Amino acid sequence: MLKSYEEINQAIKNYYSNKNNIKSNIWRNNFHVEMPFGLMNDPNGLCYYDNKFYIFYQWNPFGCEHKTKHWGLVTTADFINFTNPEIVLKPEEWFDKGGCYSGGAYVKDGTLKLFYTGNVKGINNERKSYQCVVDYNKDWLFEKKGVLIDKEPEGYTSQFRDPMIFENNGIYYMVLGVQTKELKGRALIYESKDINRWSFVGELKTDMKDLGYMWECPNLFRVNKDKVAFMFSPQGLKEEEFKHQNIYQSGYVIGELNLDEVFLNNHTEFKEIDMGFDFYAPQVFNHKGKNIMIGWIGMPDKDKEYLSSEYGWMFGMTMPRVLEYKDNAIYQKPLELLKELRESKIVDFKSQYVDNYSIKLDSRTIECNLDLDINNSDNMELKLKFKDEHISISYSKKDEICIVDRNNMELGGKGVRKFKLKIDKSLKMHMFIDNSFIEIYYQDGLETTTLAYFPKSDDFEIEIKNKVKINKLQIWSLRRINYVES
Repeated sequence: MLKSYEEINQAIKNYYSNKNNIKSNIWRNNFHVEMPFGLMNDPNGLCYYDNKFYIFYQWNPFGCEHKTKHWGLVTTADFINFTNPEIVLKPEEWFDKGGCYSGGAYVKDGTLKLFYTGNVKGINNERKSYQCVVDYNKDWLFEKKGVLIDKEPEGYTSQFRDPMIFENNGIYYMVLGVQTKELKGRALIYESKDINRWSFVGELKTDMKDLGYMWECPNLFRVNKDKVAFMFSPQGLKEEEFKHQNIYQSGYVIGELNLDEVFLNNHTEFKEIDMGFDFYAPQVFNHKGKNIMIGWIGMPDKDKEYLSSEYGWMFGMTMPRVLEYKDNAIYQKPLELLKELRESKIVDFKSQYVDNYSIKLDSRTIECNLDLDINNSDNMELKLKFKDEHISISYSKKDEICIVDRNNMELGGKGVRKFKLKIDKSLKMHMFIDNSFIEIYYQDGLETTTLAYFPKSDDFEIEIKNKVKINKLQIWSLRRINYVES
């Protein structure tokens, strides 16, 4: 086990200088960001600065346990070439010695400012939460400026964290996830004229009076001139057949934000942003007018399901997704830059009737764009096969239900995820399949499912069951992202 930062830095250099390390395990992902060792979780401080995308994240570099939380960083201009992971925030001050917890970024006057929660626990496990700020000025030195908010307001517990910053009409606002003394999840709003001194405005009023016991990782962002999305991760929702099937959820409501009254008016019902097994704590940032989201591929309190921990690393990040607002919902699509990952086209055909079609592939590093005609089919099933194991995705036209089933995998998490999916003419699935992560977009991003999987074999086959017309099937092999020293 690594015991010092010197050992960590040397281990990072050694890992990326030996390209065989990437190929040493069949679960090592090729185009998803993950750490060479340790536990990675929430994306933090996502932004575009100095002509690069900055991706910060929670990282315990000392082991695969949820403790000793640092902020790590990779940067990229193209989502193909990344800087080697580096530790930029360490839990070593009086106000963050229990962990540098999640938060956001804001660029002001050429300075990248990072906002995070400093976590401190006492000898009897009592918690104190401090909202803190860090300055970065393009010289790769991150300077902790200390505490901005030293205590939660009256009526709330110390579950008071994850600051995100936005600006409106020349005023800066901070949104924080909290828990009331009655153990209800809520969000609080603070304001500032100079982004350095903050005052409490109030609790964000919504119609969600009983939606879990804690709201984590809040995001407030504009989706058009009149409406904003409030995206957050509530904990403690009751599981139902077609929603809230994970232990914790991430999702959004859309409404009209009145900051004078601290009220989200006329908002929609809470809608999960991803219906898979392994998606949590997303963060959204704006670049060139586009809202871009990255989420954590993982799930709190389910660590035993992620078997890569046996080899020293755990969890990763989703690919960047562009969020588009239409029909009073958020659609997701892959960032356009990701097309540059395509190495070669393996399959490309249209308008073919097939009967139990299958194709064997040499790699589990692919992008697959599939369009299946449903006019003459009541039920459809797609299998991702790994020798004697498989993951199935099935759709019932009559019931308008999609089911993702990984019960036929021997290792890792199992179970099914069901969700409603209305389709007119064809079932569309845009899949990104990596060595242990899968992301699937349905119906042009109306729904998505993200999942981790741990096959025993490198064998890979895609099978389309029954007789069906394939309107389109395109498969590309994808290149491995590249890491270099900064």
